[in-house]
Amino acid sequence: ENTPLRLRKGIEEGTGKKRMEGLQRSRYGTMAEGSGKSATGNSILCQPAFESKLGTQPVTRTCQGAAGMWNGRNILVVDTPSIFEAKAQHQEVYRDIGDCYLLSAPGPHVLLLVTQLGRFTAQDTVAVRRVKEVFGAGAMRHTIVLFTHKEDLGGESLDGYVANTDNLSLRSLVRECGRRYCAFNNRACGEAQRQQVAELMAAVESLQRELEGACLGNELFSEAQLLLRGGGAGVGEEDLRPYLAKVRRQVEKQKRDLREAGRCWVVRVLCRVRNWVASHIGISAALAIGILIILAVLINFGGNEEDILGEFWRCEEAQEEVQEGPGLQGKERK
Repeated sequence: ENTPLRLRKGIEEGTGKKRMEGLQRSRYGTMAEGSGKSATGNSILCQPAFESKLGTQPVTRTCQGAAGMWNGRNILVVDTPSIFEAKAQHQEVYRDIGDCYLLSAPGPHVLLLVTQLGRFTAQDTVAVRRVKEVFGAGAMRHTIVLFTHKEDLGGESLDGYVANTDNLSLRSLVRECGRRYCAFNNRACGEAQRQQVAELMAAVESLQRELEGACLGNELFSEAQLLLRGGGAGVGEEDLRPYLAKVRRQVEKQKRDLREAGRCWVVRVLCRVRNWVASHIGISAALAIGILIILAVLINFGGNEEDILGEFWRCEEAQEEVQEGPGLQGKERK
């Protein structure tokens, strides 16, 4: 169920530079993506705002939101359909993405990537790339990894689990997110539930200080804000249609940018290797000679090995002849 939930944080407008409001008036804003996000949204709000149940198919079909409070701060959680799955490439998905932008404008401050403890799969890796395609590569600067099934840790610490995991994709994600992560038990209640929400909010505030209150923004968020201002109570289909066309163009552009960035990374690595070889000619020559010597030894060993094996098989054949000889002679005497 790779679908996002969204929390956003109120910002000051008019200067173009988005900053946090006063603590008592601020609105938290986070988008979360991954399996178990509806239950996680309920845990954040400390109330059953979204339908959440086990199943092979996503429960959420349309965008929906729910509001709450945490220590005097407004919290808005928006639950959306699946737009971060590999198969989410059909025409209707762009309307869902457009709804995400409209509901999140002027932009979420924190992205929560929700994944089950011990179950970070290839599907989650695809979802991470889809987040970048939908919101841009800069989205990872706003991301916190949130592990569900915290109870499965047993006596192990979350830091220990992350440090010792052999899942290379998960390690890469944690590094890309600046090692920001926390864990939830979505069945917790009472003080245990409030404690884990407090830990998440502390991580959110830390990230906000690091980013100086800036939210995730791009051209589509700006367009969404203008559309909402002009639409008053609602946005008509005539206004929405050109906006959705912009959404599609922007997402396709961000896909191309990601592919180009991947190609540039390979080129940079090759250039670094070439420059290193050029600046270390002596070492490079020694390495080349060493490789040639090793190849020569291997080739020579291969020839000796054939001789040894040939002699071995000749000995085996001779031994078989000796063993068969008496038997045959015995038969002849009979």
